[in-house]
Formats: sequence, structure tokens, C-alpha cells
Amino acid sequence: MFLHIRFLSLLFILIFPVSFLQSVLAENHADENIVTDSPQYPETSTYKLQVGDSIVVTVEGFPEYTKDRAPVPVQPDGYISYPLIGLVKATSSTVSELEAQMQKVFSEKLPSARVFVTLMQPRRNILVFGAVEQRPRGNMHVFETGQVYLMHALGAAGINYELADLTNIKVWRDGKPFTTVNFQDFIESGKEDIPLKNYDIVIVPSIFEQRRIRVVGAVTAPGLFPITTDQIPADQALKLAGGSRADFADLKKAEIIKDTGNTTVDLTSDAVKAMLSPGDILYVPLAEAKISVVGAVDKPGQFVISEPTLLRDAVAMAGGLNEEKANPKKCVLTRANGTQEKLNYDLVQSDVYLNPNDQLRILERTRIDWRVLTFAASLTNLVVSVWLRYR
Repeated sequence: MFLHIRFLSLLFILIFPVSFLQSVLAENHADENIVTDSPQYPETSTYKLQVGDSIVVTVEGFPEYTKDRAPVPVQPDGYISYPLIGLVKATSSTVSELEAQMQKVFSEKLPSARVFVTLMQPRRNILVFGAVEQRPRGNMHVFETGQVYLMHALGAAGINYELADLTNIKVWRDGKPFTTVNFQDFIESGKEDIPLKNYDIVIVPSIFEQRRIRVVGAVTAPGLFPITTDQIPADQALKLAGGSRADFADLKKAEIIKDTGNTTVDLTSDAVKAMLSPGDILYVPLAEAKISVVGAVDKPGQFVISEPTLLRDAVAMAGGLNEEKANPKKCVLTRANGTQEKLNYDLVQSDVYLNPNDQLRILERTRIDWRVLTFAASLTNLVVSVWLRYR
């Protein structure tokens, strides 16, 4: 039994290697270009160096110029700076081409030096923002590859398909628009993917950016506002801007401004039918709001205001206090609703505001007419003298 088992084992050893080796050779012959190791990015034989890449330089025989294998970055101007040889242009060169350049320069100074250049795995920083997934630490995406393509960046960012306007994806480079892509057309056409550079910016706009209206004039918060429908009533647009500025808005003479012309709309109506479409403007004009300043001022009268006005500014409109007559400690402010406030101008001039239809009265101070007093004293003295004489 034991001899039988040994015989079978010997037969297996003799036969199996031949068949196994044949299959392996056949597979390797069929796929001789397959690299079994993990792919390296980028392929250094053809990859052109870019700004942001880093290399490691070894100068054989001269350890003082090896820099302890510290990475040397490709600077924003496209050059690397290295001891002894200074600046060397790196961008648009392969690793072997840069190595040859550095070897040539080093040989002029150190004839026996042998230079070796190794490319570190490059990092690409691509900013993708707009209608994409929001990341807690910002939307700067760092790719550990030699070349990043547009579809790669969009896939990493995660498009929000419910909000994204895929017809108008923009790529900015060096602070300027570089290209605009229609995502659907790009996919269907089978065009070659767009290579991105370090610090390119990809913008995926929102569909709501195409649906914005503007509200301006006498409103609380003028500005641009996105709308979710094709049209919006004018009174609802007013609410988006925080409503009107109370007495300063003439709501009966508001206007909707379109490319085709202007339309007047009464925003005080119970049923506002006027509609705004994306790109339209709602303008709410200022009402003619006035205040009155009377009493001991140089130029009393009514004055038009466009916003609540400080007490001191209202007095300034009226030419200032009349220095001979005014008693700044005694002012009366009558509000539009009829209520009155007694004020000390010196204490509240920078705190109290006048609103439309308010009236400020500066009272005059009490003045003593010494001529009248002298005449009265003389007359009294005369009467007393006559009375005493003829008593």
C-alpha cells in the first residue's frame, strides 16, 4: 500500500509541472502586455511634468547633493531649484528628459556625477463646486494621480442631478473661463475626456441660477432671488425681498421691467395678477415722504426724506438751530399718529429718528426785555412818589 502511494505521487510530480507550465506560458503569451503589479500613475516614460509635481534627485558619489531624498517641487513658474545647478525648466519634460538636463548641467561642474530623477506620486488639486455634494471640509478634491480628467473630477464630486444644470458645466483655468461642456452631449458624442490641470475650477451651475428675478427700490432687502416655477406673482416677489419699507414705498406705482417694456402694477390690490418671469425686475419706487421742522430754526419748513432721519440731520435740513432764540432743551416731536414727545435736543440728537409726516418744533427760550423792566420800574417809582407826596 505504501509503495502504491509513493508511485502515484511520483507520477503526479512528473506529469503536473508540464501541463501547468504549458498553461501558464500560454496565458502569459496571450496577455504579455498585462502588468500584474498595481498600475502606477502616471506612466513615467511618457508623462510630462506639471506644476505641483515633486521629484527626488539622487547624485551618485556626491551625497551632499542628494538632499536626503527630500522631494523637490515643480514651482509655479515651471522650474525646479536645485543646489549647485540653480534653476532647471521641468514642465513639459518627461522624467528621463529632466534627468538628462540635470545630468548635463551637473557634468559641467562635477564630471564624475551620475544623476537619477524619480517622480513622486503627484497630487492634483481640483475645486468642484455648485450643484454637487457638499463636503464638510470644502470642495477641493485632491487626486493622487498624474492626470485628472473632467469626468473623473465630476464623479468624485458627486453631481446633484436634481439641481444641476448639466448643459452649462464650466471649467476655469488661471482665473479665466477655459471651456464649457454640455454633459449629455459630451457623453453621447463619445468625445475624448478633457484633461484638467492642477488648481483648475469646475463649476456645475444650479438650474435655479437660470430662474432668478430681481427686486429693487423701496424694499427691505433688494437683490436677486431664485424662483422654483416659470412665473411668480408680483406681490409674492415683494415678500421675497422682505416687503416694502413702510411709508417710504409707493406701492401703487410699482413696475415690472421686462425686455419687452415696463408694466405698472398696484401692489396694494387684493388680487395682484401681474407675474414676473426669470430675468424680470420688480421696481418699487419711493413715496414722497416729508417731515416738518419748525420753531427756532433758521429755515423752518417741510423736507423730503428717503429713509428715517436722525433728529440732528432734520435740524440741519432746516438750517440749524437759531442761536438767539432756540431753547434746545425744549423740543416737541409730534408723530404722524398724533402722539407727542418732549425732548432735550442736546441729549437725544443722535438717537431719535423722524419718520414720514413727523413734525419737530424747537421752542424759543424765554427772553427778558430789560427796557420794559426799566420802564416798568420807573413808572412804579413815579406812582409811589406821587402817592407819598399827596397822601
